[in-house]
Amino acid sequence: MSEGYEIVVWIILIVASITDLLWGKIYNYLTLTSLGSGVLVRFALEGTPSFAITLPAIVTALCLFFPLYYLKTLAAGDVKLLMAVAPWANFQWVIHLAITTILLGALVGLFVLLKKKGLKKSAQSMGEAVKAPTHSFNQMTRMPFAPAFLCSLLFLKIAEFKGWSLF
Repeated sequence: MSEGYEIVVWIILIVASITDLLWGKIYNYLTLTSLGSGVLVRFALEGTPSFAITLPAIVTALCLFFPLYYLKTLAAGDVKLLMAVAPWANFQWVIHLAITTILLGALVGLFVLLKKKGLKKSAQSMGEAVKAPTHSFNQMTRMPFAPAFLCSLLFLKIAEFKGWSLF
């Protein structure tokens, strides 16, 4: 990902994290305009070959996160957020961000659940969720997920800077 595009990704994820923490939403005006402008900017700067980068990245983001939305693990805004940063990157980078975000989000979610309910009630709650996965987000403990994206990006950039081979 080039540095100019990377700045845009940082801005998208910072704004999404703020809105997710304050209002519990990642707004469409952020995700859809970021998605559209990413495609248009790359096309304007790189021409038709940019579609070979942006379209696979967007489709990869959708394929990775839509099943989690369908299973009611993520909200629609989380899916659109990954799709919004996709045109500013490439499909491989989207995969790395998605995996890191899911792992980080799961760890934080588990920590919050354990802290809130304790070990026994947390295990019961997870068992109930597995038995009846049709609960809505309102019935379950909701966790803002955009900050997990932001922390994952930070982690990936630190790993890149340090020369760690993660993937």
